[in-house]
Amino acid sequence: MRETAAVERACSEIRSTGRLSEKTRMKLLKQFSKRFENAMTLVDKNRVKKYMFRPSNRVIWTVLGRKGEYQVIPETNFCNCDDYYFRVIDREKTLCYHIIAQSFAEALGRYTVTKLPDKAYSSITEKWKVGEEETQTSE
Repeated sequence: MRETAAVERACSEIRSTGRLSEKTRMKLLKQFSKRFENAMTLVDKNRVKKYMFRPSNRVIWTVLGRKGEYQVIPETNFCNCDDYYFRVIDREKTLCYHIIAQSFAEALGRYTVTKLPDKAYSSITEKWKVGEEETQTSE
């Protein structure tokens, strides 16, 4: 929970002042080290995307990481990357760097917005569905 609180405090600072102070940046670097650096690199490279669907107002956040595009669900601090499955679920960490990147990108207003009709929702989410063949082979 400490990690989540640190990110929330930093994002609150960004929303109120428009930037991240050097003092807060140093605290985050100390707490998250490489994960913070990786997250900010993704933000700086504009690799966070928000899909907005109309008329339903559904939203999907994605982060393009080193190995692919990952879905991030900020309300639940979920990401479908390997780091999440191997370290967050095993409670070694609370957040992967994709979740951290999405949080900072949203607070800073530094993300790409793509508006789509609702009928495009399944084509966007298709890449994260487990195929029938994969389900059968793992049973």
